[in-house]
Amino acid sequence: MNPQLNRFVRSYLWRCPITEGKSFLLNLTRDWIIPEDPVITFETKYQFRLKANLANPEHEYLYFYGTHDERYVVTKLLKIIKPGDICWDIGANIGFYTCFLASRVESSGAVVAFEPAACTYDYLNENVSLNRFTNVTVVNKGLGDKQEQRQLHYSEAGLTEGTASLKYADGRAASERVALDTIDNLIQELPIPDFIKIDVEGYQLEVLRGGEHFLKTHAPLLMAELRDVGAANRAIFEEIENYVADLGYQLYKIGKYSIQRCERLSDTTQRNFFLVKEHSDAFSKILPWLK
Repeated sequence: MNPQLNRFVRSYLWRCPITEGKSFLLNLTRDWIIPEDPVITFETKYQFRLKANLANPEHEYLYFYGTHDERYVVTKLLKIIKPGDICWDIGANIGFYTCFLASRVESSGAVVAFEPAACTYDYLNENVSLNRFTNVTVVNKGLGDKQEQRQLHYSEAGLTEGTASLKYADGRAASERVALDTIDNLIQELPIPDFIKIDVEGYQLEVLRGGEHFLKTHAPLLMAELRDVGAANRAIFEEIENYVADLGYQLYKIGKYSIQRCERLSDTTQRNFFLVKEHSDAFSKILPWLK
């Protein structure tokens, strides 16, 4: 690795506001700037550190850009999440959002991070400890619609993949048995959230069903990936849309500069959505971006 070129490229990718050409620069220089050991600890844009595996493309992006590829989501959360908020991170992976949220809510708030995969959970725990966050609780479970044991499918445990799925095997070579619980059950023992992030690769409906009582009686802001690889047909989209409406929530797609009401998931290619109850405190938080 050429350390000087590594520092230059990473600094440019971090700081230059112009996005055009960045991926070309990275691809052009990758062979000279990738560390020899793919398991590396680095600083992000948001003053916390992460241990990651650069053999995983998602982690490589974090390393070179200093932020998540869901940058439009991150910029909104910078304004929405406040000190004192309680956040749940369902599908935490190695903890980018967990650490990001923990730094935003500060010592007066709290974050609960759920990650079922054993190796990924170890990375998550290490990243929380690495940053000395005392406001984070890490739970080695997945969430669904019932308490059970279920197979979690992935390609390789050490890659700590954000695409590991409880629902879709899709030719993945490996799996492990993991424990699942429900929002409605865990709400009895964990702090009540103001914000819930859900990134569960096709298991969104099960997570929502497992929190039906809580979500019908409370109005936390939800941020969920709803257009994953598995949920790619109209029937699944309609099922999600109908269930979200039954909970009393509306869907809003997250754009670069705005947040817009979304009636049909099939009408957009965006992955991430805010789920909000109108006339709630959560709704007031997204008002500045509504279009």
